[in-house]
Amino acid sequence: MTTAQHRLAGERDLDRLLATMNPLLDPVRYAFCRRPDALVPAGTSALGIFRESEGVTLIIDAAAAERLGYVADFLARRIILTIHSDLGAVGFLARVSAALASAGIPLNAVSAAYHDHLFVPERDSDRAIEVLRQLQRTTAVGDGMEILYSVTVRVDRVIAPEWLSWMRDVHIPEVLRAGSFLGCRITHEIDPASADGRETFVFDYRIPSLEALDRYRTSRALTLQQAHSERYAGRVEATRSVRTVLAFPSPDPALG
Repeated sequence: MTTAQHRLAGERDLDRLLATMNPLLDPVRYAFCRRPDALVPAGTSALGIFRESEGVTLIIDAAAAERLGYVADFLARRIILTIHSDLGAVGFLARVSAALASAGIPLNAVSAAYHDHLFVPERDSDRAIEVLRQLQRTTAVGDGMEILYSVTVRVDRVIAPEWLSWMRDVHIPEVLRAGSFLGCRITHEIDPASADGRETFVFDYRIPSLEALDRYRTSRALTLQQAHSERYAGRVEATRSVRTVLAFPSPDPALG
């Protein structure tokens, strides 16, 4: 039998890959551990072994790693993209990675002969599944409705740099984790320029559904908003709205 006959016929079409990837969350916790060699004690198996000039990385059950005294560099849950993807497919992991990055979720990806395997921090695993399912739904139906939960904030100019740093490092990650949001885009209003010593910022949180927003509002929104208000009392004003993104047809090239 020729090499060509041995070749696995995985999916290459990007839209079909995204629309049918069906992400599955593995219940096992995994640890990425550095070792001087690839030896694994009897009775223990590694999910993955990768050799580099500096040493060997093991992907191993976190409980087994702890039992063996291995130090974990990264603790993760695995998401299996159950579509049989071709190893030569172009753009699949790029789109998946971009969606997770937009939601602030770090990713380590491993591609095997049948499936792609995504390792994400355990605390972000449920949200990562929702992000991927939303990407799948949007691809499957074409132009799906995108919902934005928008927070417009006017903040004293003198504290704006410190406030924006705190928002990026603390507040926004907490909101993303609490509400199953898919990501956040920050914009800064520069025209018209503020004449009252305040700067205006808009935070657009992408949400998978109005139900997800309702869950956030009833569970964590008030607590997080109070923490923000107490930290910057009297120096920040915020208003909130919910919007949908309207798609417009592309201009006809014939019209110039």
